Amino acid sequence: MLNRKSYKITLQFSFQRLSMRSWTRILVPLVIIVSYYTFRSIVPKHIHKSVQKNATYRIPKPLTTANPSLTYPMTIVVCEAVDAMGSRTSSKVIVKDDSARSWSRQTQQLNTMLKTLLYFSKSPVWHIIVLTDTLDTFHKVLNLTAAFPRHRLLLQHRPVWLPQDQPLIKEHWRPCAWAKQFLAEALPEHDAVVYVDTDVVFLGPAEELWWLLRSMGPRQALALAPEPQYLLDSPRHPFAGRVGLNTGVMAANLTRLRRLPGGGLGSAVLRFGAVTPPPRHDQDAVNHYLFHRPHLLLEVTSRWNFLPSSCFPEAPPCADCLSAGILILHGSDATFFRNIDRKFLLVYKTLASLHLSGDPRRLLAVLEGRLAVLDSWSHDYLCSNYTDINRGITLGLTNTAVAKQVSF
Repeated sequence: MLNRKSYKITLQFSFQRLSMRSWTRILVPLVIIVSYYTFRSIVPKHIHKSVQKNATYRIPKPLTTANPSLTYPMTIVVCEAVDAMGSRTSSKVIVKDDSARSWSRQTQQLNTMLKTLLYFSKSPVWHIIVLTDTLDTFHKVLNLTAAFPRHRLLLQHRPVWLPQDQPLIKEHWRPCAWAKQFLAEALPEHDAVVYVDTDVVFLGPAEELWWLLRSMGPRQALALAPEPQYLLDSPRHPFAGRVGLNTGVMAANLTRLRRLPGGGLGSAVLRFGAVTPPPRHDQDAVNHYLFHRPHLLLEVTSRWNFLPSSCFPEAPPCADCLSAGILILHGSDATFFRNIDRKFLLVYKTLASLHLSGDPRRLLAVLEGRLAVLDSWSHDYLCSNYTDINRGITLGLTNTAVAKQVSF
């Protein structure tokens, strides 16, 4: 047996050997384990939020192969009584020539919107509800689409619905502008719809929009994309979301909107008093209302509604614009006809001349070539500093060309 002295020397020697040979093996794993659980308990909350904000949307395949509009129709508003330039002016100052020019522009945009809808989509049939100011306007829409494959377009007419006790709202922006806020009242038999303005072009399968209806939480009733212009408005209007919201593309759960005071979004906004003092854009009023009702909102990225203001430095980052491609390009404020951004003009001009039976690879080559030429000689436009925007614009067309496997 070891005596006390020899035991003490042996223990000390063993401890020294342990510190020299094995402390590293013990401490390093211990430090790693402690650091990992400390990091996991503190940091992930912030990381998770940032990843959620910039997450790439994964589109379920059934939405790009079925006919989602047969269940929840697409809805548009077409009226002849519009102002000339889309400025915030009263309808009382419209003159006949200006109205005629505006109607001509509106029909051109509607034609291009429907062409791109059919060109990029895989749905055999599109059910579109057309809200118009008169039945004659709807007949003009039918004539406009006569050259399209009618078996793919199921157009249904409904009159614009506006409250009879609020005649002054026709003077707020445009006579029919408020119609899209009264979809719940105008379409009582429908549970949900996807609304789009006629001044948009699709850069990918429109079926993907219906994914937004599935993505809403139990209290959310509207899916809307950012409108960074609100950051620069003077005087500044109250706005919802991170930088304001644009109502030109809107996935709407009408059943939930009917639970609002008055039975719909527009009625609730008017009861809330968000349109005073006049004149107020209907979009301004909706932003004002949703600022106080954020639980109704699902804010999506500008991929779903890419505006000229989406190129502002103040605009929220849009990672999925590049990873999944811009789905909708929105020529708001007549951007497809005015020198606001050269890229918007170029894309619209190219898509306006496409043929539904045209080779998507040829169209892709033309569009990419024109974008490259524009980038080589001009940087004097709004989106010139938007990194890789050409990829965002052409990715949907690239995917279409690959999917159809069309050769030159």
